[in-house]
Amino acid sequence: MPDWLRHYRRGDLPHDLLASLTLLVLLIPQGLAYALLAGLPPQAGLYASIVPVVVYALLGSSATLSVGPAALPSLMTATALAGMAAPGSAAWMALAGMVALLSGVLRMGLAWLRFGFIANFLSHSVVGGFVSGSALLIVLSQLPQLLGISAHGATAWQIATELVRALPQTNLPALMLSAAALVLLLAGRRWIKPCLQKLGLSAQAADLWGKAFPIVVVVAGAVASSLLALPVRSVGVLPAGLPPLAWPAMDIASAGAIVPAILAIALVGFVDSYSIAQSLALKRRESVDPDRELLALGAANTAAGLTGGFPVSASFGRSAANELAGARTQLAGVLTAAWIALILLLFTDLFASMPLAVLSATIVVAVSQMIDLSIFRLAWRYDRRDALVYLATLLGVLVLGVVDAILLGVGLSLALFIWRTSQPHLAVLGRVAGTEHYRNVLRYEVETEPEILAVRIDESLYFANIRFVRAGLVTMLGQRPRTRELLLVLSAVNAIDVSALQGLRELNRVLLEQGVRLHFAVVKGPVMDQLKQSGFLDELSGQVHLSTHAAMQALKASHGQDYVI
Repeated sequence: MPDWLRHYRRGDLPHDLLASLTLLVLLIPQGLAYALLAGLPPQAGLYASIVPVVVYALLGSSATLSVGPAALPSLMTATALAGMAAPGSAAWMALAGMVALLSGVLRMGLAWLRFGFIANFLSHSVVGGFVSGSALLIVLSQLPQLLGISAHGATAWQIATELVRALPQTNLPALMLSAAALVLLLAGRRWIKPCLQKLGLSAQAADLWGKAFPIVVVVAGAVASSLLALPVRSVGVLPAGLPPLAWPAMDIASAGAIVPAILAIALVGFVDSYSIAQSLALKRRESVDPDRELLALGAANTAAGLTGGFPVSASFGRSAANELAGARTQLAGVLTAAWIALILLLFTDLFASMPLAVLSATIVVAVSQMIDLSIFRLAWRYDRRDALVYLATLLGVLVLGVVDAILLGVGLSLALFIWRTSQPHLAVLGRVAGTEHYRNVLRYEVETEPEILAVRIDESLYFANIRFVRAGLVTMLGQRPRTRELLLVLSAVNAIDVSALQGLRELNRVLLEQGVRLHFAVVKGPVMDQLKQSGFLDELSGQVHLSTHAAMQALKASHGQDYVI
């Protein structure tokens, strides 16, 4: 039993109840719309909003995170299954369930291995470029629905080609309905909150009503479509009853073909959800456990695969609204799942006249907020290499597809990391006059000694950079022929691998043959332990010193001089 349920306070119930109703208003149109985005019947979105929500509530560590249908996993599911079956068919539904199940099992396995740190492998540049590119691809994928035509594809080029081919069949009523919905949604996003505040509502209440405005537009679209008898595609009457409990039919060949997609969905879904959970926890001064989140999301996706759903993830908009509505515990999510189950049992005819064009309009407006260029602008000012990774990932989503774009982004990030760390900064140090401080001779007016060369290595030492470091040190020594003592300041070195250790041993031997002793200073504890264990300190021609100043004093004394401060 989770802690929130074991220690539940009666006073929290009204807050959780109100938050559950708020979530219900947001989740119904989103669940229907994201199911369509994933190429599934609309009821699959409601199925994915029941058992997975309850499972996360029982296992998750965030009090307000809203798990369920979301834009990114829906898009990734649709693109992963493109060409494997007809969207909306029984085979497509089985494949979507298989993706959810396998991605869930993978996450639970990683959680058991305590691999929550895997969230660190996607940089902000990769995630930002991927999310913005996915948002653009989602908007493009919704254009056929807005125009009332049929067009599919996994990349921007495929969708655009199909769209141009089907453009002559544009459904004018659907176009007019979707255009009206877009105008209302965009106007509502801009004006509803300030207008409600002018009418006397508090900022929090106005914000909640503003977030709930899309359901008003959807209902208005359904009423207009029904009264005017518009010839547009609608959701129709949903099958009554609770989600079916069944093991999705799995084809080994199909599963093998989409393994990269399953890995990408599991990784991106976890990173996105954990980032949202962290943001909410920081605001509430709480903490979230990455391994527990990985387990909870894995179990939720497994449940989605077993109950007719598709991959689920956290939604920032719903989670923020849940927190804003005053949710105290995950009971808010459980109650939301109960309301949706009740609707599926008794009120499935409510969706009969809901136009697909209006649902697509809600998707377009919702995901357009995901296009965030602030990370790109910051990266462009700070480090343009990261900005190029952002752009490459964004373009990769549009040109290659979401799965290949993730692989491209991660590959570029790792390549950029290796390139940066393979050429560490080497700073020649000198003493700031009258102090015990040592600074880069290129940045400060400092004092140096011709017999002593002090160099600070600003990176951990490993196989990719040890040759660069050795070459740099040899060059410095060549420029200072009177050097008899080489002091390496290791204050920025957090680790030394075997290749780097061997490189230091060879450097020590070569320098000793040239009459130059090698010394270390400011060696961190874990690094010192490894050096002792390796036996290298017994071979070292010089000594290990506690601080740079202590080392310089000792070396000066060995040459017959002392510092005066």
